Amino acid sequence: MWTKVFIGVGVLAVLGVAVWAFRSEGDSAAERTIRVTRNIGGRAGFKRHFDAWQSAFERKNPGWKMELIDLGNANGAEYYKSRIATGDLPDVVMTWQLTNLLADGGHLVPLPDSYYERIGIPLPAPYKGKRYTSQGGMQIQGLLINKKMWAGIGVTEPPGTWDELLAGFDKLKAKGCKPLVYGGREWSAFEPLFYAIATNVYEREPGPGKPSWTILRNQGKVRFAADPAMRLVLEKMIQLLDKYVDKGAASDGYNEEQKLFYGGQGATWMMGCWIGGDIDANKVDLDLDYWPIPSMTGKPPLFVETSGMPSGWAITTSAAGPKLEKAMSVLETFWDPDVFQLFLNGEYQFNVSSRSGVKQPKSDWPPAQRLADTMLARLARYGSTRGFHIALDDMPPPIMMDNTFKAVMQEILAGTRDVDKLLKMLDDDWDSGLKGM
Repeated sequence: MWTKVFIGVGVLAVLGVAVWAFRSEGDSAAERTIRVTRNIGGRAGFKRHFDAWQSAFERKNPGWKMELIDLGNANGAEYYKSRIATGDLPDVVMTWQLTNLLADGGHLVPLPDSYYERIGIPLPAPYKGKRYTSQGGMQIQGLLINKKMWAGIGVTEPPGTWDELLAGFDKLKAKGCKPLVYGGREWSAFEPLFYAIATNVYEREPGPGKPSWTILRNQGKVRFAADPAMRLVLEKMIQLLDKYVDKGAASDGYNEEQKLFYGGQGATWMMGCWIGGDIDANKVDLDLDYWPIPSMTGKPPLFVETSGMPSGWAITTSAAGPKLEKAMSVLETFWDPDVFQLFLNGEYQFNVSSRSGVKQPKSDWPPAQRLADTMLARLARYGSTRGFHIALDDMPPPIMMDNTFKAVMQEILAGTRDVDKLLKMLDDDWDSGLKGM
């Protein structure tokens, strides 16, 4: 009997040591892992960039790991809110329009000016006296078009107005083409509305003497419901979804849009420059152009620059102790020339660093390289505006980009034609969001 007891105690002791060793090894591995968010989803170019970023970091930091938290096609808002609630934010996060929200909550670590000087990018505008984000390249948004389809109706240059654009859509539809690829289910549903607001409602060249629409709205000097340009915008959105988008698009998202356009079934996609990275990665064999956004108010067409405000990646307060130094290494490694080149290739952004040695996207796939060259040429010719991407203290309430713009387009797609109701949705959500900031 005693023999059995001793054997049992010995087994338990061995098991205890094994459990302790396993737990210690697990805890140690977690302590040497930096978790980083990225919105890869179905974008192969984004995955190439992350893999290179991860490999470079791990080479420079032996014994440490960089773990991917793939946010898919989301913009991170709901994920971050849930992680904040559980005290488990990843160590390095993409911020989008959420930088001020995260900073105000005390979840971000300020970056020193020396960081920006080392990587050779201009100092971003401070937010409440501090800087938080490591910006990438210059990102623009416009219209990706299938040149063959548009040339088939006699259009080879960008339309100057929305009326000209929609007249082109009419001709494309008459020829049996799908004028626009559009999905109403995910964030990309708000792209046409965002384009129209950024280029028709907001001041194109804001300055000290010209406060933005955001500032005026926060001061109660303007409202969506009383803005003639905003009413025109919604009328055009109703026309767009009524005439050129199938009702089945309500259940489609970014990936469905991508599949239709890359498959040669759509003439136009209102989407950011990052789609160029997938042209390369997926070897899309289409002749493409990238057009500026036409005007509804008699102004010249132009692109929207969505990297003008301090966004990008930021370090969270989860990166404490030794992790803080390694999280900073993650940001530094982003600017490794080989890694940064793959970022530009994946996002089809353009260089903003004086020290990176990398200029623009590069591709061995001719359609992709032609698109990169075309984007640069069109940008030089037409220019860009920041819309409401001006500064962190000059942004609409996060709810507007996260939910409201998309919800308004979903309402239209579902059959709502009451412009006053849609304008009230925008005003109500702005007021509600402003109280929560």
